[in-house]
Amino acid sequence: MRTFHSKIHFLVFLLVGVSYFNSCQSPQSRHNEEDRQQQAREILSGAYSSSAASRFEKDPFLSSYIEEYLKNNSRQLASRDVVETLIEESRKNQYDPIFLMAIIKTESHFNPYAIGSAGEIGLMQIKPDTAKWICDKKGIKWKGKNSLKDPHYNIEVGALYFKYLKKSLRSKAASYISAYNMGINNLNRVPASEVKKNVYFSKVLYNYLSIYKDLEKIKLNRRISKL
Repeated sequence: MRTFHSKIHFLVFLLVGVSYFNSCQSPQSRHNEEDRQQQAREILSGAYSSSAASRFEKDPFLSSYIEEYLKNNSRQLASRDVVETLIEESRKNQYDPIFLMAIIKTESHFNPYAIGSAGEIGLMQIKPDTAKWICDKKGIKWKGKNSLKDPHYNIEVGALYFKYLKKSLRSKAASYISAYNMGINNLNRVPASEVKKNVYFSKVLYNYLSIYKDLEKIKLNRRISKL
């Protein structure tokens, strides 16, 4: 009987904890799980079901894992505001937030002040002329090239440009990811059979999977700490 009551008390405690966590999260910090899964399947194809990405299905704590990951990997981004921007821009543009993180890791290693050899700026290494073009095209205020050092604005503009590429290239992950690096015109010169072998796409894919594996370690460590 005591064992039965103990189990009931534990379940009640768990449900209250989850409810409290969800109530503390602002709407901006909640990702769209359907979009996350859809893009993860799109990027990973048949490998999704056996990947770490699949083991986060309907996990209400994903945003807190992301926050802890950023604290571990970039003091400059160790902020709930940055996490909320990642989640919000992913939700607005129908992305997996880990996808944007993989692009950021590939492009700047989470350094918001990174400057590329061709003038690319910030987290997602956006060229100012590209940023201005997509802002003008989509009716977003262009704040000047120095504003691209602001993590929030950089993510917003970069995510918007990716949405344009994704729509233009009919949602083929290898194509729109590669186009971010080489441009649509150069991508069109690459044989379709070679696109998935693109070095940039391979780097993004590697970082995408590695971030999910690190998030899984964070998830496991939390479970162990509660035992």
